[in-house]
Amino acid sequence: MNNIKLIVEYDGAGFYGWQKQPALRTVQSELEKVIHTVVRGPISPLHSAGRTDSGVHARGQVVTFKTDMEVDLYRLAQGISHLMKGELAVVSAEVVPNDFHPGWCSTHKQYSYRILTRPAPAVLDARRVWHIPHRMDMEQLRESASVVVGTHDFSGFRDSTCNAASPVRTIFSSSFTLEGDLLIYRVVGDGFLKQMVRNLVGTMTDLARRRLRGRSMRDVLESKDRRLGGVTAPPYGLCMDWVSYEPLPYSGAADGDSSE
Repeated sequence: MNNIKLIVEYDGAGFYGWQKQPALRTVQSELEKVIHTVVRGPISPLHSAGRTDSGVHARGQVVTFKTDMEVDLYRLAQGISHLMKGELAVVSAEVVPNDFHPGWCSTHKQYSYRILTRPAPAVLDARRVWHIPHRMDMEQLRESASVVVGTHDFSGFRDSTCNAASPVRTIFSSSFTLEGDLLIYRVVGDGFLKQMVRNLVGTMTDLARRRLRGRSMRDVLESKDRRLGGVTAPPYGLCMDWVSYEPLPYSGAADGDSSE
């Protein structure tokens, strides 16, 4: 049996997240249908490196499926990309060992979040940025970002429906950069809780806009109380950039992605 690994890019705006749900159009359900069409035979259920939420994008989502069929990898990639009509593309396809799982085998991954800070709203990138129509305190943002680096209990930044066995995650890097009017947050970790990145961004930007007076990023982190944090940033500014299977810079305590 062949275990096929795909790296896919998708625009999350037209999907109700990654995970298959009854009567809803999700990345997993649509991709499974298209793979069936191209392979022309039975396939196993898809596995992914992370379950992105409704509206969240991906540049480097990793997906696997198994099949007994002989598969032309070039034809598979081209066929899927064509049938997904610009919503999803296969960046690469390869056969991997049967024990490879894109989530369980991953060691670290990067998400990025984009915020447009000019007065005028986005038009061409309307579905890919959060519009906050003014500059924020960069020193405050960078200080907040640095606080989350390391191994911590991130209960204060997890969604109430998160079902991860442990709230402990290790963050290897966390930083903001300003590129013209575009503010970009990038975070690398060994795994993320449901809505964790969006809650981190919402809290950091609320702090930078003086909306959480009397509190700091460390206060929210150490409280382990979601109610003390800021807003949940909207999904359309978030993107899964890449997933790595190389050795970790140092060991962490995560059990993979619950969802993002």
